[in-house]
Amino acid sequence: MHSPVYPDTNMQLRQIEPGLAVYECPRSGGFWIPLQAYLAWKEQHSESSTASPDDGAPVLQDDSRQRALICPESGRVLLRYRVGHGLQFHIDRSPATGGVWLDKGEWEALKRKGLHVSLNLIFTAAYQRQVRSAEYAHTLTETFRDRIGAADFSKVAEFAAWLARHPKRRDICCFLLDGLEHRTETGGGNACFSELPPKC
Repeated sequence: MHSPVYPDTNMQLRQIEPGLAVYECPRSGGFWIPLQAYLAWKEQHSESSTASPDDGAPVLQDDSRQRALICPESGRVLLRYRVGHGLQFHIDRSPATGGVWLDKGEWEALKRKGLHVSLNLIFTAAYQRQVRSAEYAHTLTETFRDRIGAADFSKVAEFAAWLARHPKRRDICCFLLDGLEHRTETGGGNACFSELPPKC
């Protein structure tokens, strides 16, 4: 079986975990995990899902610009899926065979997050929606931290957390928005929010 990264290189069979045999590319250090081999291993190791320590582990870079790879089993183009959970890389999966290609270090990174025993879930629509939602929330947070400033943003975040738990958060939001609108319309100086009738 030839390597997706170096098509002229034969991969070698090896075990990355007891009972899990994969095909390793000797040039790149990545490996191909056949679907049936993974499912058989997963069935025996479904309880070992705890994350492992990441002391001294290398940080893997964002690979979003990496070129598309070809499935070594079917010849089809591999599809790419975000991993998320603080991991910046993607996983390549064959739409024909279900096999998975991992670059060097990615299996270890998945183990550190406890994701190695639920690898097949990463390719589901629900998981990918969750990843996109988390990425959007992170981008939103970083954008407004930059615009507001770190010190003031921490105060805003603390207030937002308090507000989210408050049973009258809708009334509070109306009060604040109406007050800010009134200050803008009147030039603002010292208008007292408490003097404003709520519009909500």
